[in-house]
Amino acid sequence: MMYHRYKEDFKLEIKEYPFLCKLCKKEKALIEIPSQKIKVCKNCYNNFFENRIKKTIEKYKMILPQDRIGIFLSGGKDSSTLLFVLKKLYPDINLQAIFLNLGIKYYSEKVEILVKTFCENLKVPLFIYNLPEREGYRIDDFIFTYFKNKVCSACGAIKRYLFSKIAKELGLTVIATGHHLDDIVSTMLSLFFQGDFLGIAKLKPVLLPLSPNQVKKSKPLYTTPEKEIFYYAVLNEIPIENFICPHADKSPPKTIKKFLTELEEKNRQIKYQLLSVFTKKLIPLIKSNYKEETFNLCIKCGEITTAGDKICSRCKRIELLKKVDNKILELTKEEFENYIQNLNSDWVLIDLKGKENLLNESTKKLKKFFNPYKTRHIFLTSSQPEIGYLLALKLRKKGFKAYNVKEI
Repeated sequence: MMYHRYKEDFKLEIKEYPFLCKLCKKEKALIEIPSQKIKVCKNCYNNFFENRIKKTIEKYKMILPQDRIGIFLSGGKDSSTLLFVLKKLYPDINLQAIFLNLGIKYYSEKVEILVKTFCENLKVPLFIYNLPEREGYRIDDFIFTYFKNKVCSACGAIKRYLFSKIAKELGLTVIATGHHLDDIVSTMLSLFFQGDFLGIAKLKPVLLPLSPNQVKKSKPLYTTPEKEIFYYAVLNEIPIENFICPHADKSPPKTIKKFLTELEEKNRQIKYQLLSVFTKKLIPLIKSNYKEETFNLCIKCGEITTAGDKICSRCKRIELLKKVDNKILELTKEEFENYIQNLNSDWVLIDLKGKENLLNESTKKLKKFFNPYKTRHIFLTSSQPEIGYLLALKLRKKGFKAYNVKEI
């Protein structure tokens, strides 16, 4: 099986080895535990994986019997596996799954369907927060602002705000996130290279509330390698989305992850060693030498912020959207015909039939094809509306005035 997300590939071939499991010595070995380099049966792999998570939860007191725990599902392997494992380890715990439909066209809808089915099968209640319906904007709208090439940054600020808002709305006491060993170590290194030591100090396994209107955040997968999460998801047939968010770009943490993977080939314990240095040595040193940040309540939404003007990053981004008059990215045939009648500039309609591969072309080739239309409004049409929309998004980020036209 191949899993592809955010330009990262994970491969797993499940086959029965001609020898017994190294742990139970009863069943045929089926899969390797990457961090241990031993081949085991499915049951032993699951036990090893689940016991490590349980030990992490208990060591850091992440979950208490009276807690109401929220897990925000993305459709990916990490959050889905976390929900699956918590349900299995603590069948009587008060779990609440949450899905944020961020209005990313042709993507959010598909993920929502997957998440709904998963939660129904797992018998875990699901709360869906539809951003366009509740707040009147989509994450896609940020391509009309100076965040057009940094949509992930804007999205992150929106999601952090929504985590807190929804936690209060649902009466949660804990938000459990799917951050795993690779996430933590790569982010720590990235922040270290940036000199953001306060940021490193926030990467603890448990973050206590900074104000009365917040909830505790815990990371049960804190000591679990990413590859082993993928193996567990495949072994247990946990449904994971196999399509990429159109705004996902390669970022420094992803580059560092690749670097860590190369180091791991020579030293399979390198990630654990780095985690130990950061958590046992560097974070305590930072906390003893740095003053705690001063927090205020945002004067617009009431959430906490470190901004001197007392306006949080989410509200600043929303203000940017309010200044955009035209957020049109997709038109029906009728809307297109009306639109061009009132257009006071040149335009071109490009049929993408036979040109679908443009979506996967390099920036250089993409610009070479579309540069002749740089001064025009570019309308794209395709038998697959998703392709036209995704290409329009991509061209918008490159400075073209592109739209997708459906039903032509």
